[in-house]
Amino acid sequence: MRLRAISTFLVVCLASIFSLAQNLTPPTPERFTIHSNVLNEDRAVLVRMPAAAQGRKDRYPVLYLADGDGHINEVGAIIDFLVSQNRCAPVMIVGIPNTDRTRDLTPTHADQKNAMGVVVESQPTSGGGDKFLEFIQTELFPEIEKRYQPLPYRIFAGHSLGGLLAIHALIAHPDMFNAYIAVSPSLQWDDQHTLHQAQQFFAKQKELKKTLFFSLGNEGALPNPMGDGFNQLQKLFTTTTPKGFLVRSARYPDEDHGSTTFLAHYAGLRTVFDCWVMPRDLRDGLPVGGLKGVEQHYHELSERFGFPISAEQTINQMGYTLLGDKKIEESVAAFKRNVELYPDSANVYDSLADGLEAAGKTDLARQNTQKAVTVATETGDPRLPQFKQHLDRLAAAATTAEHAGQGK
Repeated sequence: MRLRAISTFLVVCLASIFSLAQNLTPPTPERFTIHSNVLNEDRAVLVRMPAAAQGRKDRYPVLYLADGDGHINEVGAIIDFLVSQNRCAPVMIVGIPNTDRTRDLTPTHADQKNAMGVVVESQPTSGGGDKFLEFIQTELFPEIEKRYQPLPYRIFAGHSLGGLLAIHALIAHPDMFNAYIAVSPSLQWDDQHTLHQAQQFFAKQKELKKTLFFSLGNEGALPNPMGDGFNQLQKLFTTTTPKGFLVRSARYPDEDHGSTTFLAHYAGLRTVFDCWVMPRDLRDGLPVGGLKGVEQHYHELSERFGFPISAEQTINQMGYTLLGDKKIEESVAAFKRNVELYPDSANVYDSLADGLEAAGKTDLARQNTQKAVTVATETGDPRLPQFKQHLDRLAAAATTAEHAGQGK
């Protein structure tokens, strides 16, 4: 992708516009059925790949989503937007539709009570949360790994009873997931049983390398007792926060129990991918610390998340920013470093060709554009037509220059 940068702002905007414009149709979730011996039933599964996956065969972290059919496109759109702004990794979503929602999402058997402790609805099938998590761990995880070979980073997200299960999964099965998003968790369930377990769990934890975001809308007033559980969980983390544990929470008083999900999922994903954005110098928009700073930043991100995180896009933008500022030698150095780091990417050769052309090295520019075409052809890169146009333009310019020299 060739970006004719005039300013830092234009470079970043063009990069975002291009990534959004590659395909304006949101990815359609794939649906398949898996038989669960644990639950003794067939379960539908929805898988939504990130928009960034189109035309690529990369591996991605996975977000497992309770009430999957109700929220998969909402969460997917948020992920696609954040990726377009380089604020999180592309993430595939595994949505799990319900068969018996109360059974699967409640950790204990109990009846639904109001704020006064009076039973308002009998829940005879409740309390199957651990079996549902067993299904995910022993049957769904292996199926997803077999089909998609995802990266080893898992997020669990749930709303209401799904948020309750997220908190339960964190404290009862802490090795299952790396991060948790609990939207309006029903911590009032079973006389706050899960809240009390969380209080005991965190009182004993000295170190916990996990991430948790939890939130609440305007559910805090009677007759909805969610607010007390939320307040107690917030208070817990003001006094007890294990080393390495990233926790954030938010209240959305203008949103009700249903409408709060969009804001909460957005904030939850921003929390999970905290510090993802490369720090930049406000004076010139360049990454803090230059090329070394970029490589150090992405090295630290890779260590934190447990999988290699590419600095290619950031280095590419840096190269074009320098090019727009007429710092051609520095620009070429950035593009060359991208080639060294990501030799299997077609785009790095095309970008280097732009830098070399600006430096007056047209023969080398043409050679690198040809390399971009070759790699794009081999990898099925959807930007192949643009690389070919670039090559044709350089070839035509070379022919024109040759004829002009003969005319002399």
